Parts: sequence; C-alpha cells; structure tokens
Amino acid sequence: MRNQAVTPKRRTRRRSVKAASSVNLRQRGRASLRWVLRAIPTVLYLSVLILSAWLLYYSIVSPYFAVRQVVVTGGRLLDINQVSDSSETLGRNVLLARSDLIEQSVRKISVVRDVRATTELPGRVGVEVVERTPLVQWQAREGSFLVDREGVVFSREAPPEGVILVKEMDGPPMDVGSRVDTGVLSAIGTLQVALPEKAGLRPSWFDYSRSSGIAVPVQGGPRVVFGDATDLDSKLGSLAAIREHLDTAKAKADIIDLRFKDRPVYVLSPSAPAGKQGPTR
Repeated sequence: MRNQAVTPKRRTRRRSVKAASSVNLRQRGRASLRWVLRAIPTVLYLSVLILSAWLLYYSIVSPYFAVRQVVVTGGRLLDINQVSDSSETLGRNVLLARSDLIEQSVRKISVVRDVRATTELPGRVGVEVVERTPLVQWQAREGSFLVDREGVVFSREAPPEGVILVKEMDGPPMDVGSRVDTGVLSAIGTLQVALPEKAGLRPSWFDYSRSSGIAVPVQGGPRVVFGDATDLDSKLGSLAAIREHLDTAKAKADIIDLRFKDRPVYVLSPSAPAGKQGPTR
C-alpha cells in the first residue's frame, strides 16, 4: 500500500520538473530571439556604414572617376587649352570638382564674359562660355586690340568685319586686360551711326587723344575734332551748319574744331580764298 501511495507523488514531481524545464527553455529561446531581433538593425547599420566607406574610398582613389576630358563650347576666339589649364581639373577626381570654382577660374580669362561649368560621370567636365563681343579695334603703340562695350581690352586677334577702328595718339601702355573709358566708346558708337545721316561723313576710323579727345579724319575732307563725349547733338548740328556754309562759299576746310560748344572753329585749306577762316554757327 505504501508503494502505491508514493508512486503517484513521484510522477507528479517528475511532471512538474519537466514542465519547469520546458518553461525555462521557452523563456531562453524567446530571450535569444529578442536579442537577435535587437541586433539586426545594428548589424545592418554597420554593414551599410562599412559598404559606404568602401564605396567612398573607391570613388576617390579609383582612376575611373578621374577627369579625362574638358569640353568647351561657345568659344571662337578662346584658346581651348587655356580653358583646360585654368580650370585645373584634368586628372583630378570629378566628384571633388566644384563647378563654381571652375567658373571663377575660367572667368579670369580676358575673352570670357560669362561661363557655366558642369561635371558629368565618370570623368567629364563641360564648360560653356560666352565670349566678349568686340565693339572697336583699338590701335595703340603696343599693337592692335579688341575692346568690348564694357571697355575691356580682351584680345589681340584680328577684328571681325564691321568693327570700328580707333587710333589712339597718346595713351598709356596697353595690353590684354587693360580698360578703355566707356564714355569714349559710347561717343564713338554714336558718331559712327550719326555722322553719315547728319553730316554726310563716313569715316574710315576715329582718332583719340587724351588731350584733344575724339577726332574724325575724313578722306578728301576736313579733320573734325569733337573733343569729349558731351553735347554730341549740339556738335553735330554745328558741323552740319559749317559744312553748309563751306559749300555755299565754295571753300574747303582742313580742320573743323567743335570742342567748344559756343565757339566752333574751322580752318580753311591753304588754297581757299582769303577771309574764309573763323568761327561760325
């Protein structure tokens, strides 16, 4: 009877031990799963970080991303090699090239008025330039230069057709990068258009002197001195009146001086009749 009473108790204890063991195993399993789930984001983050660092290192040191070509568009007078040299990008990593710094460097070239730079993978830099447009061909002691409307002396190239020729008589030394008074350029442009219409004169070039200003040598006619750029309309009116007076008197003048607004003066040629020299309005 004792054996029969003890046996069910032992079985109950064994079942309790087994149940407790099962619970412990399940709890350990859940803890392990939670740890793995918590570790996954960290592992993924570290993996992405390592991969990104490797890609960054590869992109910097790899010759695949080195600039092998600088393509320049919009240039006619521009030296393409000069653009490549000034941009300082050939052989450098295209990912490290800054468009604003390239534009800043290329803009220092005298012939460039504006520029836009772009970078393209794997190793190409595009440079689109807008060149300065020549207004006059400025002839100085040092040679002949192209000058734009802003007064920038930007090139020694031969001028395109239709550019006004200006011969400077007594100016300072000139070179590419120098500047010319924009007031003088504006006055010359105005006279180039107005002289044929208002005075019947078509000058082949203009003279300019710091002492006497703008002058127009007319082939077979007088040398017309305008002086500075002020009161051009009044000076053109005086020129038309003097030429009409000379035609009426059948006289020929060597010089017509319009520098003084209220006292225009003409000087007759030596072959002109006596008494035909002096001021007129």
